[in-house]
Amino acid sequence: MQSRILLSVLAATIAFGATAEAQGFTIGNVVVVRVGDGSSALTSAAAPIFLDEYTTTGTFVQSLPLPTGTIGNQRAITVRGNATSEAFLNVSISGAYLTMCGYDAAPGTAAALTQDAAANVTNRVIARVDLNGAIDTSTALTDAYSGGGGNPRSVISDDGNQFWISGTSTVNGGVRYVTSLGDTTSLGLNAGSPTNVRCINAFDGQLYVSSASGANIGINVYGDQLPTTPGQLVTQLPGFPTTGGTQAASAYDFFFADENTLYVADDNAVASTVGGIQKWVRNAGTWTLAYRLQLGGPGANTACRGLTGFVRDGVTTLWGTANTSNTGAAATQLVTVTDTGPGSTVVSLATSPLSTAFRGVRFLAKPTTLQRIPAACGTAGIKVTGNAEIGTVVRTTILTPSAIPFVGYGLAPLGVPLCGCTLVTDFVSSGLLFAGATSALPLPNSPSVVGAQIYIQGVDLDVFSAPGCLGLPLFTLTDGFTFTVQ
Repeated sequence: MQSRILLSVLAATIAFGATAEAQGFTIGNVVVVRVGDGSSALTSAAAPIFLDEYTTTGTFVQSLPLPTGTIGNQRAITVRGNATSEAFLNVSISGAYLTMCGYDAAPGTAAALTQDAAANVTNRVIARVDLNGAIDTSTALTDAYSGGGGNPRSVISDDGNQFWISGTSTVNGGVRYVTSLGDTTSLGLNAGSPTNVRCINAFDGQLYVSSASGANIGINVYGDQLPTTPGQLVTQLPGFPTTGGTQAASAYDFFFADENTLYVADDNAVASTVGGIQKWVRNAGTWTLAYRLQLGGPGANTACRGLTGFVRDGVTTLWGTANTSNTGAAATQLVTVTDTGPGSTVVSLATSPLSTAFRGVRFLAKPTTLQRIPAACGTAGIKVTGNAEIGTVVRTTILTPSAIPFVGYGLAPLGVPLCGCTLVTDFVSSGLLFAGATSALPLPNSPSVVGAQIYIQGVDLDVFSAPGCLGLPLFTLTDGFTFTVQ
C-alpha cells in the first residue's frame, strides 16, 4: 500500500555529560537562547546562557543552563550581556544537535577579557547540545576571533563532529573551519573580505552567511557547498543592496523556505523601512524584497535578530526574536507568524524576563533519516537534503554531470553490478527516472506512508555515443541515498 501511494505521488509531482537537570528536548518545539539569569542588568560583561524550550504556541517547557565553569576538558561558555551580535543558535544539518559559540569566561568577566582578549588567553568555545540535553563544550579555540572587538557569533555543523563558525576580527575573523569536536585550533576559509560575518547557516548542502560589511550586505553564498579549505569567496545574493550599510539592511539570522524563498531577520528599528522579518523571493536569478512582517503590524518598526522556520505542505511558519527596545538589551520577545501574505499577523509568544534577553532561536524538526550508499562509478556526484518528514520536500542534485543527468527513485534495494557500476535500486523497471540535474520530491502528508523506504541514485547518460556494455548507452552512476519516511 505504501509503495503504491508513494509511486503515484512521485509520478504526479516529481561530553559535558547530561546534568541532573537536563531533559530531552521535544521534537516539534522551539528552543530560544536566553542571556542572563535576571539577577542584574545586562552589560558588556559576560553573562550566563540558558536554552529555554517552548511549545510552538508559547508554553514554557524547561530551561537548560550552559556551563559557567570548567570541569575536565569541558569549558565554560558565556556571551557578553548586551552584545546583540552574539548568542545565535543553530541546528546541525543532521538535525541531531544544537550548536552555538561564546567565550570561556565566568559570568561577570569584563569585555577586556572576552571580546578584547586574544583567543589564546580567552578561548572561543563551541557548545554542542544533543536532543537528550547532553552538553559538550570541549571545543575551545585558541586562534579565532581575537582581541580588539573580536567576537564569535554563530556556528553550524553537518553531523556534530565538524563545525563552520562565523564572527569578526581584524586578525582571524570571517568564517573558520573546525575539523573535529574537541579541537583547539581552526582554519580560516576566507579568500578576503568580509572578515565581519554575522550568522552562518546551510540550505540544500550549501553554506550561506549574513553580513553588513562592504559589498556583502545581506545574505551571501559562502564558497562551494560545505568548504574545508582556504580561499573561499563570499558572493552576495543578486538583488540585495550593494551600498548603504546597516541603513540599507542589517541582516542577522535567516531561513530558506525553498530555493526561491528566503526570510531574513533585520534589526533596524526606529524610523526604519527594512527592520523586522523580511521575505525575499527569487525570480530569474535575482532576489527581490517582497514584504516584511513585524510584531504590531506594518509601521511598528519592530526589529528582529533570531529567526527559524518550518515548511509543511508548502506553508511556512516562522519563529523569531523581536526587539521592542532600540537598545537591544531589554524587552525582547519570542514571536511567531504563519506566512499567508503581507497581512500575516506576527504574534508574541513570550517576553524575556527582566534583565535578560532572547537571542538565537531554532525550531526542532525531526532528525534526518537520509543515509548515503557508496556506489559511484563516474565523476558525477550527488547531494540529497531534507529530513524525510511527511509534508516536506527531499531535494536531490546531481553534481558535475558530463552528459544528460537523471534522478532515479525506487522502493527496494538492489545492489546489482551493471557494466562496471552498481545499481542501488531498480528504478529502471519498477521505479521512476526523471530528467534533469535537480529534483524536488514532495512527501505526502499522510500517516499511511510513514515507514516507507525510498532509494535515490543519479544517472549521467550519454545517449549520443555508441552503445556500450550490453548494447546500452554509455552511462555512469552516482552514490545512492536511502531514507525512511517519518
